[in-house]
Amino acid sequence: IITAAMAAKLAQQFQIEKVLHPLSSAVTQQVRWKSNPLNSVSLLQQYYRKMPIRKKWRRAIVRGTMVMCEKTGQVKIPPLAISGYDEKKNPYRGRFEDLRSTRVWFKD
Repeated sequence: IITAAMAAKLAQQFQIEKVLHPLSSAVTQQVRWKSNPLNSVSLLQQYYRKMPIRKKWRRAIVRGTMVMCEKTGQVKIPPLAISGYDEKKNPYRGRFEDLRSTRVWFKD
């Protein structure tokens, strides 16, 4: 490791003058370790990325088309309300692709 005193002594020994570059002041003021807010990752994104599931299901959860079950840890279709069907009296039991109802919305 070369200290400042050693560098000054070597500069005197070899008669080196300090040559300033025109951009040297800009270079000395540049901070390389400061985080850039454009590249920051939100806490929510960090949470989603740490989920132990495949990328395709993680993207579906972020999008909101699927939800993670807290009890089982499975990725499931969110609870839907379908016009013409009641959850207790006559629930829809078919595939979502075969559903012919005109209104479907997420339950709250």
